[in-house]
Amino acid sequence: MSQEKINYKKLKLKCGLELHQQLDTKHKLFCNCSTAMREKEPIKIITRKMHPVSSELGEIDIAAQYEYLRNRTFFYQLFKSETCLVETDCEPPHELNQEALEIAFQIALLLNCKIPDEIHIMRKTLIDGSAISGFQRTAVIGLNGFLRYKGRKIEITHVNLEEDAAAIVSEENGNVTYRLNRLGVPLVEIGTGLLIGFSPDEIEDIAFNIGMICRSTEDVKRGLGSIRQDVNVSIKKSERVEIKGVQELGLLSKIIENEVQRQLSLAEIRNELRKRKIRKIISKPVDVNSLLQDTKSKILQNIIENNGTIFAIRLPSFVGLLKREICPGKTLGRELADFVASFGIKGIIHSDEDLLKYQVVDDFRKLREFMKTNELDAIVLIGEFKEKGKVADLLIKKINKILLGPEKETRTANQNGTTRYTRPLPGAARLYPESDEPSLSVSKELIEKIKKQLPEPWTKKLVRFKKKLKLSDELAKQILRSDYLDLFERIVKTKRVDASIVANTFVSIIKDLEKRENVKVENLTDRHLIDLFENIAKKRIVKEAIADILKYLASKPEENVSEAISSLNLKAMKMNELKNIVKEVVAQQGLTFDKAVGLVMARVRGRIEAQTVIRIVRKMFRG
Repeated sequence: MSQEKINYKKLKLKCGLELHQQLDTKHKLFCNCSTAMREKEPIKIITRKMHPVSSELGEIDIAAQYEYLRNRTFFYQLFKSETCLVETDCEPPHELNQEALEIAFQIALLLNCKIPDEIHIMRKTLIDGSAISGFQRTAVIGLNGFLRYKGRKIEITHVNLEEDAAAIVSEENGNVTYRLNRLGVPLVEIGTGLLIGFSPDEIEDIAFNIGMICRSTEDVKRGLGSIRQDVNVSIKKSERVEIKGVQELGLLSKIIENEVQRQLSLAEIRNELRKRKIRKIISKPVDVNSLLQDTKSKILQNIIENNGTIFAIRLPSFVGLLKREICPGKTLGRELADFVASFGIKGIIHSDEDLLKYQVVDDFRKLREFMKTNELDAIVLIGEFKEKGKVADLLIKKINKILLGPEKETRTANQNGTTRYTRPLPGAARLYPESDEPSLSVSKELIEKIKKQLPEPWTKKLVRFKKKLKLSDELAKQILRSDYLDLFERIVKTKRVDASIVANTFVSIIKDLEKRENVKVENLTDRHLIDLFENIAKKRIVKEAIADILKYLASKPEENVSEAISSLNLKAMKMNELKNIVKEVVAQQGLTFDKAVGLVMARVRGRIEAQTVIRIVRKMFRG
């Protein structure tokens, strides 16, 4: 089914957002460690294993059970000023960071939330290794809020203040390395109610608006990883799927589209198999090491030579389905390979693939004879090194869940807009009280004080930028996301210069200089940029000179804008000078209009606006 033909309203697309925004505080949430996350070299590494335990209700969370089955070992990097005994779970947490609490209250109030009279710290079970203690501390600080979007109220169910998790460094063969300097950095978690009747693009826009409200406080961290979006997605006759870790907001709509496509495709595959009278895989994994002793495949040779076991799984009437695309860039075979990869296994080889590529043509011929398959059956190979046969059994269970119907699960976002299986969807048993932290009373005086100091919401700022400053919707959103926002507002407030020129400089020209020409834009100071637009406002230079001047100043930051203009000969040209040059060029025989414009531009580039050149050349051509 083509994505272009998907009718999201007819499919009853339902989404829910959870945004996680790091707060820009000096200290972590429960200790005095720095939140800078700048230290690179660890001073020590400690090792842990994780085990699930019963909650106070006597239940073990299903996601925690799954993580335990993965049997991974965790290595944690410690840093001199950014980790302490609290992060290593060797000391009780200190008093809750008051600075973080007040920033979180600001965000909750900007989202029209009600603030509880009392704050209770809770523990959230987390044994994927990202919290060394096996839990994350979190507290509800806002409830029952809303955001206005296109005439509708978007429900904000909660705003939580919580610790960020550790950042993953690497994972290989069941060994996972984390950096502990991110663990404990304060963040807010903002949850919406069900978003029904919206397109993926609109849901992305809602996430953008919530992010902008967080940034209104000017006390949140910026840059990749500082804000992460989780999105829950379901369609009719489907189950809720939670997709975690969307770091690039621009990917959110694509991820939702791909997830809808994936759910639809799996339903189509399930229906096709039912037509083929397949409702359950009853085959068991078969140890085929002895059969493949003479394999030419280096992949299979490596498994056997390193004391691994290769298991073969027969999938009746599956021929052709494993190579079927379930969403752009992902086949069913890749989906199953991602599942086994969550257990530390690098992948699978299946009969729908190019067998010649893996040098397994003869191997699969032997397998078909040995397993007595027919031409409609598919075969999957999986190699295991630890608890042999365990993952192969789980893979069969996973395939049977696809056959039985939609499955609740948690997935992780990939950079190409697809997702991969992570674990089953957690249940309610993962949350319980934090015994090391007392509850906190919230005074009315504190909330009234914060209300009086609330900043202008960025949703209103966006409207103001478009209406008053005449910025396009896209340019307004880009400058709101930019690290240059404060400087942009200062310049347009104090200098008589077109706001779109200033915004375009910050979001396009500087970025292009850095990425395409490797210019060291970090050498550009606020003074450079303010003086640049001062010269534009006084018509000493034209906007066409901006890139050249910035490039020059980045290479010679000790110089000022006037020196750059002089060195580059970019002082704005007077009209008489331009007309004389145009006369000289137009006087040449056999020139076309475009050729004349090109010759003039070569002589005046950066000193006068291109549209002015075109206008004068056209006028003299006609004359």
